[in-house]
Amino acid sequence: MNRERGGGRGRGRAGPASFDESAVRGGPGGGRYRRSVLEVSILASLAESTTHGYDLVEQIHALAADLVCIDPGSMYRLLRSLEGQGLVSSSWKTPEAGPSRRVYVITEQGVDVLALMAESLHERAAAMQRLADHAMQAVTDIRNESGG
Repeated sequence: MNRERGGGRGRGRAGPASFDESAVRGGPGGGRYRRSVLEVSILASLAESTTHGYDLVEQIHALAADLVCIDPGSMYRLLRSLEGQGLVSSSWKTPEAGPSRRVYVITEQGVDVLALMAESLHERAAAMQRLADHAMQAVTDIRNESGG
């Protein structure tokens, strides 16, 4: 293994390969990761209280803003999808003042799925912590070897 600083792969005429820190640190990305984070966040929020979609946007922003971004349109599409899967249910509530709102509640099946998701997240977090610890130890070791 080449342990010389600056040696090995990643060097071309322009010097060291560029590094996109956002690719490692995560961020408001898309795809399946984003959907999974949002689904867990929605179910966890609904497990705490029955609420309507706009409040869920605010709750998820407070809970997972460093992981994903959410807009009301996406929230309602996800809520309809979760409702179609039987994980949440909704009903219209008419307050004494103001417009009627669709209120969402987690179903028993949703609680079961949330438990599986939470277990999976816990296992993934433990694996990621082991990887992070290993990477930090490797950095410490190589810096100690090279005196820097």
